[in-house]
Amino acid sequence: MTIEQRVLGSVVILDISGRLVLDDGDAVLKSTVVTLLKQGNRQVVLNVADVSYVDSAGLGALVSSFLAARNQGCAIRLLNPSARLHELLTMAKLLPLVQVCRSEAEAIGSFGVVVPTGA
Repeated sequence: MTIEQRVLGSVVILDISGRLVLDDGDAVLKSTVVTLLKQGNRQVVLNVADVSYVDSAGLGALVSSFLAARNQGCAIRLLNPSARLHELLTMAKLLPLVQVCRSEAEAIGSFGVVVPTGA
């Protein structure tokens, strides 16, 4: 799994690709999010459009990240989850915890952030 980081305004976007599974991404995701929160980033988008597979450890890493943010008064949005990941979140009754967005503009706008056109 790889994570590319970019910033739009006050929002940090993590473009995640590969498999979010035990020993190949779960700890990396949690560590990355914790580091961002410690650095004072309050608004994070997890773009999972290129995540090919999520196992229970990966799902746990997502939930852990959302809870860590919420406990610090911060917020995370989940961008472009696959149909399978959305189904997993639904079956595990996690959708009330995880705000899912279908576009980057929707995710950024959900924080009340306005990004200039062309950014």
